[in-house]
Amino acid sequence: MEDLPQVLASRRPARVLLPTPTPAVLRCQDGSRVAGNLQVISAAGGVLHLPRPLDPNIRVSVMFLTDGGSVIAKAEMLTPLSPTQQAFRFVALDQKNRRNLHLGIQSHLNQESAEERWIAKYRSALLHTPPPRSKALKILLTSVAFGMLVVVGVAYLFHFGLLK
Repeated sequence: MEDLPQVLASRRPARVLLPTPTPAVLRCQDGSRVAGNLQVISAAGGVLHLPRPLDPNIRVSVMFLTDGGSVIAKAEMLTPLSPTQQAFRFVALDQKNRRNLHLGIQSHLNQESAEERWIAKYRSALLHTPPPRSKALKILLTSVAFGMLVVVGVAYLFHFGLLK
């Protein structure tokens, strides 16, 4: 596995909050296994929901599935965020697993952008709806229509001589 560079990038990698729990398995150096759920993922690491946090700074193998395929990587556990949440960072990830991780992240980012486009379209439609007509205009139009009906009715009656 290739070691990941420890140089800080000028931009943080895109993070994806996973909409559904993604099962993950951690294999510790002593051979024990811990099952959990992946909650957040990025190219640099992620956040796991675990039954109990692991010791910070220990190295584990982390395995999970993405939309791009399975990912198996070496990771370092970071300080727990809560009694059930713990962050980790990738320390070694080969090319195939890096590609699978990237494809999985991109699929979630594309879904989010489609949702964001739909929300923008909806907001635009709300902003461009014609304002409702005022009550006064409605009363005026009704009065004009009623007046025209009366005039047409009277003309009809005079035409056939019913009012003579």
